[in-house]
Amino acid sequence: MSEVQFWKSTPKKLQALFKIYKAVNGIDDKEEFDTIDNINF
Repeated sequence: MSEVQFWKSTPKKLQALFKIYKAVNGIDDKEEFDTIDNINF
């Protein structure tokens, strides 16, 4: 991304790109919560 494109980007676009970057590089911190659907009784 060029500097001009970066400064014209909206915060929403930058956050979306950062989310993709984290997922591709394995940095994404997904917290897994137990819900009633995945608890075995």
